[in-house]
Amino acid sequence: MVLLDNDQFLTEMTKLYQRNRLKGSVWTTMKSSLCLNRPKRNAPLLSKEEEKEKRCCLVRCSDGKRKISTRVFSQKAEKFAREFTLVQKASMDGLKETEKKKKKKTNEDEKKKKK
Repeated sequence: MVLLDNDQFLTEMTKLYQRNRLKGSVWTTMKSSLCLNRPKRNAPLLSKEEEKEKRCCLVRCSDGKRKISTRVFSQKAEKFAREFTLVQKASMDGLKETEKKKKKKTNEDEKKKKK
């Protein structure tokens, strides 16, 4: 898995959507986490204030062959969210509409309406 900057992640995500436009799927996940590189053994626990400062959102995107990820910190969250939604909305034009099945009326439904 490749950890990218936010802007690089968005461009790579766009490329993933373009590669899978006609056939294929792209999965995106978001997870709240503490953005520590590696937990240290016997390290002192963080206070709530320190924990809030180090909290971030881990965003992952995969098409089954390639995996990319990025960390979004709270200072850049709004900007990233706007750009992220724009990329997703632009990439969803190839979706097929599902056919809605009409519900057949049964004798029981007609009886309920009469009462």
